[in-house]
Amino acid sequence: MLGTAAVVALHASGAAAADKSLEITSPKGPLGPAIVRLAELYDIRVMAPTELVAGRFAPAIRGRYTAREAIDRLLLGSGLETFQAAAGVLVVRPVRLPVSIQRSVSGAGPIKADDAPLALQPADLVAADDVTALEEIVVGTHLRGGRERASPVVTLGQADIDRGGYISVGDALMALPQTFGGTASDRTNAIGADATGTNAGRSTGVNLRGLGADATLVLVNGRRMAGAGIMADFSDVAGLPLAAVERIEVLLDGASALYGSDAVGGVVNIVMRDRFEGLETRARLGAATQGGLAQRQLSQTYGKAWSTGSMVASAEYQRTGNVRAADRAYLANADLREFGGADHRLYYAQPANILGSNYLPAYAIPAGQSGTALTPSSFTTGPFNYTNQNAVMDALPSQERFGLYLAGKQALGERVTLDGEIRYSDRRYSLWNLAPLATLTVTSANPYFVSPTGASSHLIAYDFQNETGASKNTGSVQSRNYVLGAKVVLPADWRLDAYAVHGEEISLNRNTGLVNSAALNEALGNTADSPLSSYSASRDGYFNPFIGQGRNSQAVLDFVVSGWDTRRTIGQLDTASVTADGALFKLPAGSVRLALGAQVRTETLKTTGVTTSTSLTPIAGFTRRGERTVKAAFAEARVPLFGPDFRRTGFERLELSAAVRHEAYEGGMAATTPKVGVAWAPVEPLTLRATYGESFRAPSIGQLTDAQGATPVRLSNGATSVLTLILYGGNPSLKPETAKSWTAGFDFAPQSRPQLRLSGTVFETKFENRIGRPAINYLATILTASDLAPFRTYVSPATNAADLALVKSYLTNASAAAQALYTPEAYGAIGDARYVNAGSFTVSGVDLTGSWRTTVREDPLTFSGNVSWLTAYKRKVTQTSTAVELAGLAGYPADLRARLSAAWTHGEVTTTLSANHTGDLHTETGRRMASLTTFDLQAQWTPKASQGAWRGTSVALTVTNLLDKDPPFYDSPQYVGYDPANYDPSGRVVALQLTKAW
Repeated sequence: MLGTAAVVALHASGAAAADKSLEITSPKGPLGPAIVRLAELYDIRVMAPTELVAGRFAPAIRGRYTAREAIDRLLLGSGLETFQAAAGVLVVRPVRLPVSIQRSVSGAGPIKADDAPLALQPADLVAADDVTALEEIVVGTHLRGGRERASPVVTLGQADIDRGGYISVGDALMALPQTFGGTASDRTNAIGADATGTNAGRSTGVNLRGLGADATLVLVNGRRMAGAGIMADFSDVAGLPLAAVERIEVLLDGASALYGSDAVGGVVNIVMRDRFEGLETRARLGAATQGGLAQRQLSQTYGKAWSTGSMVASAEYQRTGNVRAADRAYLANADLREFGGADHRLYYAQPANILGSNYLPAYAIPAGQSGTALTPSSFTTGPFNYTNQNAVMDALPSQERFGLYLAGKQALGERVTLDGEIRYSDRRYSLWNLAPLATLTVTSANPYFVSPTGASSHLIAYDFQNETGASKNTGSVQSRNYVLGAKVVLPADWRLDAYAVHGEEISLNRNTGLVNSAALNEALGNTADSPLSSYSASRDGYFNPFIGQGRNSQAVLDFVVSGWDTRRTIGQLDTASVTADGALFKLPAGSVRLALGAQVRTETLKTTGVTTSTSLTPIAGFTRRGERTVKAAFAEARVPLFGPDFRRTGFERLELSAAVRHEAYEGGMAATTPKVGVAWAPVEPLTLRATYGESFRAPSIGQLTDAQGATPVRLSNGATSVLTLILYGGNPSLKPETAKSWTAGFDFAPQSRPQLRLSGTVFETKFENRIGRPAINYLATILTASDLAPFRTYVSPATNAADLALVKSYLTNASAAAQALYTPEAYGAIGDARYVNAGSFTVSGVDLTGSWRTTVREDPLTFSGNVSWLTAYKRKVTQTSTAVELAGLAGYPADLRARLSAAWTHGEVTTTLSANHTGDLHTETGRRMASLTTFDLQAQWTPKASQGAWRGTSVALTVTNLLDKDPPFYDSPQYVGYDPANYDPSGRVVALQLTKAW
């Protein structure tokens, strides 16, 4: 990725580090990575233009050297040399020949024996910031010339990822304190805590600041990914092979002015390996000590670099086992009274309960009997029967993934370089859901029918868990991405960067073991035998809902629970982009640089579905199709007013930046967003920075086009539960969400003490016209929260004709199964969960990051930390609502998250201890949940052998959640004893990873 003026190695510690002598073993290999390794080992700063080291190879060296001696030996025969630009700073450059030799080479005259090398002059010293001018584009800017200094950026390098012991890109990002796992993640999806309901493919999105996975833009090598989920409105990082990742850049600032829609919460740029030489094999085995989560991972990477190009190929296989709820005490039982919570077991049970007119249990079917000899007096009015629905479900799914990454680039002459990239992944998942249940209408036509009241029919709340076990959700997600790009060197230091991308995410979701309502009614005797099936109730048996012990026959159960549904969703993205950037003119402090660009992208969403939940033959269950084209034009400028070449007291550096982007959507929707920034260094070690920007998120295709529907849900209104009809569907009149963001912060990086780095940022983002479905997003409180009043309506259809007509009108949009489940008179409330532009959202807080490198008896010791504190996370559901503070509320982002690490290297072993802290939370009732601190420990052994079987080998043993701490108890609306949005149910996980370079 690094280009003409790029830094190959940039690592720093004290000046004395360059003078210390170390025992060095460095194998033969590419020059650039060898320099990086030595820079890290000596804790010094080494800088070199990549054009100098690209395609060059370093000899093997072994012995005790100072830093400069070691690097000089790497450069033998390369035509390169080092000079010391400052204390602890080495710069690599072409060998500077004596003038006489230059004359001889140029034909100006013979070489004279007394010619001496030129002495270094002050002008020969290269300023660090000039040397570090990057040709590659990093996150937060379209301009070459270094990272965009005004915005806060967190970077995870490959070494950081390895030391964290992460198994996937998603795990690495989830460990950042600035991310929130409440949406688009495994741990919320399986439990049912992701209220968005869009992550049917068990994908892993990135949710910065808790603003939503659909408000965080994810790029791969600076380019967009196809949308994932049933709305195609977020990016799935689960398919990216971790072995092919070079680093992850996280821009913690709104950036729609640079990248367009979806960059409200920030931008994640995943940079894949580029110039890699040789073979690398990785293998990993792991498991959770409480049970489940068996991990298997194997990857192979091959790379080849030459003077004009390079190629990389990486393949990765991964399998992760499921975690059963029964394996975790706080998940195993829906009756949470032993922990201080409520009893959430369902009264849908077996033995079952007969429901009264209020759809609550009126009579319990007795246990210990076959259901064939009951009399009216056999039934009891309490206690009623209950089922622990958690007993058969999974807390995390099993997943299997194969990922492939291919990339290459080739220079065509001196001005044109072509690059191409192919990414492919195939991910399969499997999850045991809750057992099927149903409200049965049983009449005297059923041969087992008995009424405790003499009625001719009854409603029975029945659970099939004892007879069929859990229903099952399986599926696959295929991701395909193809990229072709070209970089063209233009006159006057300008460069053209053009590329085309085609990406698609194909998700197939299947649910099996569902109740087929048509089959159930036939087996109950409510309908005559259908010629569409070979089943005959009179021959094969009627379904007996009065069983108190035992089970119905397998033939009956196979027929009744034969329902299934499938849904296939395709999200496609086609993009063509061109950007030109370069210098406009030169100021005393440096060149004013400008980037201009244009982009066209087409977004496509297609969904088809088939179901047999209501009929004996498959019928279309869900269909969606939408397509739109987005055109954009953008510009960005950077103006250096003060810098290394033009300083004044109090102005070591002062740089202004500005960007603007206009996007026009097919159909008339458009947005223009600006961003400005300033970076000011009043003294050498301290940089003060600030940004202001406006961002937007356009409604997704699904949010605009979803069909209208309705479904029944029983919800709590405080004292009792109310049968509520939830309305859902799209809204073609939606407008874009808009946001205004600002950041202010500092970076402290003294060159005299380069082992110390500190950064701090204060931030705020204000959303307006937030697109949402309040009755779904906050389903547990839709009937009670004061600010959700506009989205609920209490009705009495049993006594009010107008209410009855209203409920019936909405039920026409419900599925046949939903219509048959309850009579219209049974509903007591309506919740409106259709998409609307509703209210506002404000998120503000403080981030602190830092690192300090020191030595203990010449052993390197590095401390690092990342802390995020949310000072506000306020929601206004409507413009007239009162703002409600949600920071630190269960189900929403914790107001304090931190990760602190210490890495100590002694000989061949690096030991890393990390602490992960989540601050205390509180429930809506005011109950406090204690904070949680867990520890991760890794021991990494890297033999220094230059020969033999251990050459290029690294072995790492990682234990996450070392003390096996359970999450603090929370009486969750999902009937589990913890908060899935803020905690992971994995427990202690032990993993062994072997890495071998060949």
